[in-house]
Amino acid sequence: MKKRLFSTLIALMAVSLLGIIVVQTFWIQTNLTNRDRQFSLSVNNALAAVSEQIKERELRDYISATQKIMDSIGSPKASQLTEVFQYIDRSTVENKALLVSRGIIEDSYGIFPELFDPMSSDSTPILDYRSIMATTVLEEDVENTINNMSSTERMQRIARLSSMDKAKYENIFMDIAANKPIEKRASTFELELLLGQELLLRDIDIDFDFRVFEGNRMSQLGTDAFLQNVNSPTYRTPLFVDENGESKYEIRLIFPEKDAFLRSSVASSIALSILFTVILIGVFTITLFQALKQKKISDIKTDFINNMTHEFKTPIATIQLALDALGTPVIAKQPDKVTQYLGMIRDESSRMNTQVENVLQISRLDRRELELTTTMLDPHIPIKTAVEHVRLLVDQREGTLRIALDPLQIKLPISESHMTNVWVNLLENAIKYSDNHVEIDVVTIISNDTFTVTIQDRGIGMSASVSRKVFTRFYREESGDIHNVKGHGLGLSYVKRIVELHDGTIYVKSQPGKGSTFTVRFPLKHTL
Repeated sequence: MKKRLFSTLIALMAVSLLGIIVVQTFWIQTNLTNRDRQFSLSVNNALAAVSEQIKERELRDYISATQKIMDSIGSPKASQLTEVFQYIDRSTVENKALLVSRGIIEDSYGIFPELFDPMSSDSTPILDYRSIMATTVLEEDVENTINNMSSTERMQRIARLSSMDKAKYENIFMDIAANKPIEKRASTFELELLLGQELLLRDIDIDFDFRVFEGNRMSQLGTDAFLQNVNSPTYRTPLFVDENGESKYEIRLIFPEKDAFLRSSVASSIALSILFTVILIGVFTITLFQALKQKKISDIKTDFINNMTHEFKTPIATIQLALDALGTPVIAKQPDKVTQYLGMIRDESSRMNTQVENVLQISRLDRRELELTTTMLDPHIPIKTAVEHVRLLVDQREGTLRIALDPLQIKLPISESHMTNVWVNLLENAIKYSDNHVEIDVVTIISNDTFTVTIQDRGIGMSASVSRKVFTRFYREESGDIHNVKGHGLGLSYVKRIVELHDGTIYVKSQPGKGSTFTVRFPLKHTL
């Protein structure tokens, strides 16, 4: 993938993800705003309902008291017929004309407002009203029948007008109640009970505090906790509204935990939005890292191919030169030269075979197809074999190779050939990554539960970031010329895998310019 296309895709993915986050944030904020509006509307409706219920309850109390007094007094002291309505109807059963008379009788029991409020100066008595209805069958002469009707015949059913109770008492009792203190017109318990019921009817199950105010003066009605949350958003409605729609009382309601309640009401939606957003961020991040990883692997494989080409090119060229030389008559007549060139061909072929075998072994290790055949063996044996294998290389560099092996004799289940390759790889790396002077120390330590091998060099060393990656397949430290040190980045990956198959561990400590120390540990639980 081209770098520009890759960068464009990353930018588009980032912008899309950012857009989704912005939209989700806006949606959550809008949802909370709508919930807040709905909450406010429900609370205001609840307050209005409570105000109306309190007013009606007070009126019912006055009406009940008045009716009780009227019943105890007995018959009204004065009555008069105030209105009479007559109309002609027809019986559907007998198909006869009916004269229907309706009237209102005004009764006075001698009850005055002073009975409820001694301070009242109103001398108008409280009046009671009854409705009367009389039905008379009309003969052919309708007018004569109406004129001959007696009052007894006209009044055959008398009933109180319950629909007029509110209208006839409301104005009087509102004037009376207006002179009473608010504490005698309602109670904290009643208000709290009604508020709780109305709020629950509107699915608002949350703690609240309230207080009744007379103008700016706070009355005794309300909860004590109201004073502790006076700065909270307040909902209010008038209490005991008069016929002009005015009131000097006001009930104020607050919700200390309103914000938490609103958030909880949309918590599931918010949680899902956050979850899906996190998933998108995670997928985007993983995709980005995988893309970068694949790009890096592609670069590493390119370097690997270049290095392998270099590794094979030299022996192939050497073999080609040797074959060309053997083909000349002059060399063919010199047995020593023929033997020399044949040895070169054999050595270079063996070198290429070793490189191919290393690649195949790594492939089998990745597919977990490699099976180790182990025997109980002294772990120092493959170390000594590897030292002898690389000693000539050290001598060619005029270097120093010091060996300090623990004298204690133990045995471990070891694949001799693979462990020999492990130590050879580590020693060859120590030689390759040393400067002009090669200095290597090989030390083994046997403790109660571990067999430890350290290989220390005084070479060019590695940075901390490189140290964390040296066991990664195909990895080689980047430099201006990838052929500064020959290799294909498979050696240490192979070493780590073989060590792990022997239940061991390997790690490296290194500092640039001061060298590296590879430490390998094996458990001794299988020792004899």
